[in-house]
Amino acid sequence: MLRFRLAVVSAVIAGLSVSLTGCATGTGTSSRTDTPSAATAPTAAPKAATAASASTPPASPASGATVTLAEWKVAVGGTIKSGKTNLTISDVGVAQHELLIFKSNLDASAYPTDAAGDIIEKGAGVTLVSDGDNIDPSGSQTRAIDLAPGKYLFVCNIPGHFKQGMFTVVTVTP
Repeated sequence: MLRFRLAVVSAVIAGLSVSLTGCATGTGTSSRTDTPSAATAPTAAPKAATAASASTPPASPASGATVTLAEWKVAVGGTIKSGKTNLTISDVGVAQHELLIFKSNLDASAYPTDAAGDIIEKGAGVTLVSDGDNIDPSGSQTRAIDLAPGKYLFVCNIPGHFKQGMFTVVTVTP
């Protein structure tokens, strides 16, 4: 049993290492939303290690998702289901970023913008549903949100960032 636990802990640590390596490259394509923290990996893994857990699907992403911000990219790991969700937002870039979440049926190119090309946050046809503090490089924040099904724009609206393409469209499913 001890060997099995050690194998599971090693697999979790290896998975964490691969996940962190993906973040370090700045690809923003990680789809992992259930990565345990380094502090909880050794204690949480053995309890979950049973023969049945090998065939159990990963935890539902409805309870949490990751958002990675880097120069001119917003990447969302996993699928976001409607309801209460905890977002873990990380700035892996070299500049300060922010995450605004708008709900709208408009295409991103049709969002109301000012003369500089930044989104008018109280503009016609868009609803700002979540805003938080700016995030410094290598920083992160956690934000609880409650989203209804629909189309959302996750965007960094620091001057010039939206114009550079720092956004992604997210469809929240029921």
